[in-house]
Parts: sequence; structure tokens; C-alpha cells
Amino acid sequence: MIPRLLDRYIIREFVLIFIIAMAGFLFVCLVGDAAERLNDFVDVRAPLKLILLFYFNQVPYYLIFVLPASSLIATLFTLGQFSKHNELTAMLASGVSLGRAFRPIMIVMLGVSAAAFVINETVVPRANRNKEEIRDYQITGRVRPTPGVRRSVDYQGEGDRRWMANQFRLADGAFDNVRLIGFTGGPENLRIDYRIDAQSAHYAGDGRWRFIKGTVRYFHGGGRKETVARFDQMELTSLEERPADFVIESRDPQQMTFVELREEIRRLARNGIRTARAETELWFKTSLPVANFIIVLFGAPLAVTRRRMGPGVGIALGVVVYMLFMGSYYIFRGMGYSEIISPQAAAWGSNVVFAVAGVTIFLKVRK
Repeated sequence: MIPRLLDRYIIREFVLIFIIAMAGFLFVCLVGDAAERLNDFVDVRAPLKLILLFYFNQVPYYLIFVLPASSLIATLFTLGQFSKHNELTAMLASGVSLGRAFRPIMIVMLGVSAAAFVINETVVPRANRNKEEIRDYQITGRVRPTPGVRRSVDYQGEGDRRWMANQFRLADGAFDNVRLIGFTGGPENLRIDYRIDAQSAHYAGDGRWRFIKGTVRYFHGGGRKETVARFDQMELTSLEERPADFVIESRDPQQMTFVELREEIRRLARNGIRTARAETELWFKTSLPVANFIIVLFGAPLAVTRRRMGPGVGIALGVVVYMLFMGSYYIFRGMGYSEIISPQAAAWGSNVVFAVAGVTIFLKVRK
């Protein structure tokens, strides 16, 4: 019975501080963001309703980043108060081990990490898309792009084909002023095999694309010889590209789920675009939610080493540790962007460092 009462007491004290810290950090983030954007909102005379709606959709994005800070502050403050008022000493004297005293908080943080992952995969991408819609079109009044129409097409297709066109319309699966280039070889020894220029082209179904009024050039001997033929109509068969492929728009990684971003990376790679930045962001979607648990794993034993730690000291220590964590986060992130280390190592580097440090401190404190 006593362990259950103790668990409820620890969880109640921890969750109360956690909620207060989370609300405080969110308030600071939103106020800072509003101060930065104030002139932009005033310049376009944005309605208050749209501004409030914009920041309502801004909350989930900031929430993912303030959860680790809130978790750390709550841990340092709660355990610091237990230590200051000799409650932790009483627990240890009654036979409760240090690990057992930490367990309720760690269980709560596992739940917070799981919730953060779900929010980051479901709520955050949708909220970020809504936020962009409100900011770029409803507040500024810009004209939205026509759905299903893509201009200035430059698309790397399957089988070493590159499509370029002035415009593509999904409704009728048609290009205007299209150019299709077939090539072989890598970037250093690229060789163009053929080039088709046509007034238009449209999808005829079953992998068939029909080109209207144009020319086809075949290049022989590494481009030293050229054969030109004109046509009124020409059809290519067994092509893997489908109309929907040409209207996929690139989005910010924060607007995509893990699965969507993984598909985007494949598309970028197929188009010959470097994917280190996108791959790093992909793996951060798995590591950042876990940071809530890792940072408490580091902070819990650290709080015990600071005897008689008051509220001010606990908050200050939490801010310093969180800044160190985020500093390492951005260092590893930059290394991943620059391809110095792998995307997985960049995403999980901070977590591993702080987890090892936390376990080391805990083993020393337990002795």
C-alpha cells in the first residue's frame, strides 16, 4: 500500500510542476513569436481572428520542443524539493531505493514520449500545413496556386528520363511545350541518348504517353552525330511515370509524417537531389520525442546531487542543462546536414550522449 501511495504522491507533485512549466514555456515561445511577426501582421492589417487561429496551429509545433524542457524543470524541481525537505532521505531510510523513487517519474516520461511521438506524427504536420495556409493566403491575400496544375516542370523520371515542360495539367494528364531527355551514365560521364521536343503530350493510359507535333533527336557516338526526325504524333509505351507524379509538391519536413517524408526522400533521390538534410529530419522525428525520457534520465540523478536545491536554483539548472542539450542537438543536426555523420547518428547523437551521462551519474549517486 505504501509504495502505491508514494507513487501517487511523487506523480502528483511532478505532474503539477510539469504542467506549470509547459504552460510557461509555451507562453514565452508564443509571445516571442508574436513580437517577431507583429509588424508583418500590422502591415497587412490581419484580422485578430486569423492571428489567433494562426497561433492556435502554432502551439503543437512549439509543444514538441518545450516538452523536454518542461520535463527537466519538473524533475529537478520535484526531486530537489524532496531532497531539501528530507523526504528523499526518508524514502531511502524506509527501504525505498533511489531507482524505485525515480520509477514513477520515468514511467510518466515514457507516456509523455509516446504521446509526443503521436502528436508529432498526426497533429503537428496538419497544424503546420494549416498555419502555412493561414499565413500565406488568408492573412496576406496571396492567390493560391491552381490545384492540379504545375508550372515550370523539371522532373526526374524512372529509367534515366528527365521531363521538362512549361506546364502540366493533372485534369487531362497533359503537358504544354514538353521536352523529354533520355540519358545514360552518372553525373561525371553523362551521355544524352535522345531528346524529344513537342508542342504537347498527354497520358494515353497503360504507361503510354502520346507526343504531338515535335521533333526527336538521337545522339550517336557520345553526341558527335545527331539524327533528327519530325513527327505529327509519336507514342512511347511502357513508361512508369503517371500523371499524379508530376504534381507532387515539395513540402517542409515539419509538414509531413514519417512515411510521407520517407517517400519524399525517395523522390528527391530519384531526381538527383542530395537528401542528407531530409534524411536527418526524418530520423529526428523518431529521436526528438524520446528526448523527453532521456533528459529526465539525465536530470533525475543530477537533482539528487544538488542537496538543498531551492526552486530558483532548480529552474536555473534546468535551463542550463536544456540549453546544453539543444546546443548538442543543433551541432549533431548540422553535422547530419553536412554529411559529416550519418542521419541516424545526427538524430540520436544527443540522446545517446545524455543517456550515457545520466546512467553514469546515477551509478555514482547510488553508491
